Amino acid sequence: MKSVIPSLAVADIEASVKFYTDVLGFNATFILPGEDGKPVHASMMRGDAMLMFGRLDAASEHDRGRLGLGVVIYSTVADDEDIDAAFAHARNAGAKVMQEPVDQFWGHRDWGIADPDGYLFWVSKDMKALSGAEITEAMANAAD
Repeated sequence: MKSVIPSLAVADIEASVKFYTDVLGFNATFILPGEDGKPVHASMMRGDAMLMFGRLDAASEHDRGRLGLGVVIYSTVADDEDIDAAFAHARNAGAKVMQEPVDQFWGHRDWGIADPDGYLFWVSKDMKALSGAEITEAMANAAD
């Protein structure tokens, strides 16, 4: 397997492209219009991260459930990126905050938002490299 690219069914592809561009800094790499001129597919990138969006298909049983249910996209930022500045930008751009930035026992600092369809998007930065034993110890100490 070379890569995994999440493809999300969304209610409004144009709104999703705008959200991921304005809030998270993605760039649209391809937008495919349908017969009605509205997008039926969009591909986006930020660094090496890729996402795709597709229109809901009323004929598909897969597309009949509630959007966003059970899906969490977990992303990491580059070592030179300021994770707190990225959070401030997302919040100021109107993202629904699910978790403020927090230092985790496994050595990451992360925060989370929800997109317009309810998909959860977590942004994380490796702040301190820990061994498996150190993570296990930190988890035990956090539970005390």
